[in-house]
Amino acid sequence: MKHTVLGYGAGGHAGVIVDILEDNKKYKIIGLIDKSNKKSAHGLKIIGDDTKLKYFYDKKSKNIFFGLAGIKTIKKNILLYEKLEKAGFNIIDVIHTTSIISKKVKIGKGVKIFAGVKVNSNVKIGKNVFLNTACIIEHDCQIDDHSQIGPGAYLSGGVKVGRGSFIGIGVRINEKIKIADNCLIGAGSVVTKNTAKDTIYAGVPAKKIGKI
Repeated sequence: MKHTVLGYGAGGHAGVIVDILEDNKKYKIIGLIDKSNKKSAHGLKIIGDDTKLKYFYDKKSKNIFFGLAGIKTIKKNILLYEKLEKAGFNIIDVIHTTSIISKKVKIGKGVKIFAGVKVNSNVKIGKNVFLNTACIIEHDCQIDDHSQIGPGAYLSGGVKVGRGSFIGIGVRINEKIKIADNCLIGAGSVVTKNTAKDTIYAGVPAKKIGKI
């Protein structure tokens, strides 16, 4: 028997999540919550905005997923997660069947792991972490709550990514580097030194270019 699930958001990432959930056949998606004026997206009906959440929690489904499109900062992403969690929703894991995840990995609640991701042994992944397409997380890494790893990024062994940090597309992070909380690492950067929190880095090697 399939479990019902409600989607929050109708952007690009929501479409990818819909594909993943339809492929693994565990959930039946009953519709999308979105403020858009469109009637449908990704082959699903848009059933209303935030004002409909309580009705669907009470009557239809306590399971929910949300995409990232349109959420311009990780801070907004965290606030949305906390809002849905506080309301009592079960924020489901979304894990693509082509991802390769060691049995010795600890995974928090509400993660999103897209196609082609590889996670090796003794990795710890916090809640609401997003691992985008084809990124590689080597052994003994730690990715704290609400962080996002971009497509094709490589984290060498023993890397730690702090809470709410964003690792851009194609980034390379050397072994045992510590990325502090609330950092942004620009696309294509190579990180060779530990970072400071609330800071933006970019380049090869990555250097501080601003504050968040």
